[in-house]
Amino acid sequence: MSGRRGQRTEPRKLHPLPVKDADGNYIDWNLQSRLQIGEQLPPLSQRGKAGEALGTYLKRRTVCIQIKEEAKHADKVLTPYSFRHRYAKASHAANLPVGNIAEGMGHTIEVHLGSYARFKPDATADLYLQVNAVK
Repeated sequence: MSGRRGQRTEPRKLHPLPVKDADGNYIDWNLQSRLQIGEQLPPLSQRGKAGEALGTYLKRRTVCIQIKEEAKHADKVLTPYSFRHRYAKASHAANLPVGNIAEGMGHTIEVHLGSYARFKPDATADLYLQVNAVK
């Protein structure tokens, strides 16, 4: 595991997370059925270049151009790396253990927390309330 700038992470399985739209409704991407009818994934075959390939692919997609414009009008910046941040944030929001999130993203726990600790929910107060409620 790595995750430091300039170092490659080991190949790993990407575990899916549900995606919600801006209104909080779940989105079904129907990826499996789309692949079955011949929709192509971006070319990710060159080792160590998947992020770059995905970025190029997304920059050419009409829907991504539209979403980027919407983000710009909302004073937000959308980059292909935004998907990685969203994945980390959603994983933390789902209360998955930090070690598992880090592993899934190809980081050590230390590297992961250095970049994504802001997404980790602060459950300390809730834990103390639970302990005190046991009386």
